[in-house]
Formats: sequence, structure tokens, C-alpha cells
Amino acid sequence: MGQEMLAIYDEDLKEIGKAPREEAHRKGFLHQVVHCWVATRQGEEIWLYFQQRSFEKKDFPGLYDLAVGGHIDAGEEATDALLREMREEIGVVPQKDRLRYLGIRREEIRLGTFYDREIAQVYLYDPLQPSFSPGEEVERMIGIPLPELKKKELFGQKEILGYTLDGKRITLKEEMWCRHPGEFEEMVLPVIQGLEVREL
Repeated sequence: MGQEMLAIYDEDLKEIGKAPREEAHRKGFLHQVVHCWVATRQGEEIWLYFQQRSFEKKDFPGLYDLAVGGHIDAGEEATDALLREMREEIGVVPQKDRLRYLGIRREEIRLGTFYDREIAQVYLYDPLQPSFSPGEEVERMIGIPLPELKKKELFGQKEILGYTLDGKRITLKEEMWCRHPGEFEEMVLPVIQGLEVREL
């Protein structure tokens, strides 16, 4: 298998070349990724779903993260990358009419020699009946009721409760998460709140 090649961009988001993924992360080249939040109704509540990253992953092993996230390969369309990542990571072929594009968000993470600068194409998927079949990059999926997630994202609570897909309650501490500052509050929550007033 060849190296994963990423398109790289200048500050005006104009494509200026290509680079291997590892080089992009080492040198801080701006590149594109997809993020997909998954939300649905459970009774009277909205729930959101997250993946636990495989412990074999090089970056952030074992941490909890958005339901789906991954790089857009050079020459690949964002929607194609999203569909590919949804199949590979959570085993879902989405109903296209339940998939919403929310916009672009910039992220930057610097940890030692890891320098990740991303243009995230952000989506929301609200399936009628959530069903997941995690791939090798994902340990498991969990669900969190919206009021509980708000405690972490809006009010900085250090521990919240989540649930495995078989209903086991788990405590999720702050250090167990990948962070995407502001993405939930600014991009996802306004849409989720709109969903609360109608059936998903």
C-alpha cells in the first residue's frame, strides 16, 4: 500500500500541493478532513453517538471522538471521503436525506512533533434507527444523552455519563476525549436544537 497523500492548502484555503500524511502532521501543513456527528431520538431525548478509537491507532489511541472522522485524500471529494470513512469506521451506509452539511471549521493541535492543522468539513447524520458495525479502527460506539453532553461541552464538567450500545453505564472523564473546541456549541447544537422540536 502506498503512502496516504493529502492535498495541502495556504491560509486562503487555496490548494498549493500535495504531501504524505505523516509529513503534513510533522510540518503542520494545512489539509482537509471530514467530521461527522451522529444524533438521533431515543424516546423524548436526543442522543449523540461517539466512537472509542482503537488502542492500535498511532494518534490518540483509546480516546473517545466524534462518530466519524478521517482525512480527505488528495483528489477526493469531501462527500466521497465521508461515505468511505462511515463505512470503514462505523459500518454505516447513510441515508443521504438524513445527512446534513454544516460547514467548515479550522482546527490546530500541537503535541511535541505532532502538528496537525486541519480544515474540517463538518456533517451531521440523524438516522431513524442507529445501527453500527465498528471496523478495526474503532473499539466501540457509545451514546450520550444531549443534556449530559451539554454539561461537558457548554459548562466544562469534568465527568459525564455515557452508555455502551448494550446499555451499560460508563463514566467519561475529561482526559478520555479528543477535543474539537467550539465545534459542538457553534455548529452542531443549533441544528440539534432544531431537531428537538420535530421527529427525527
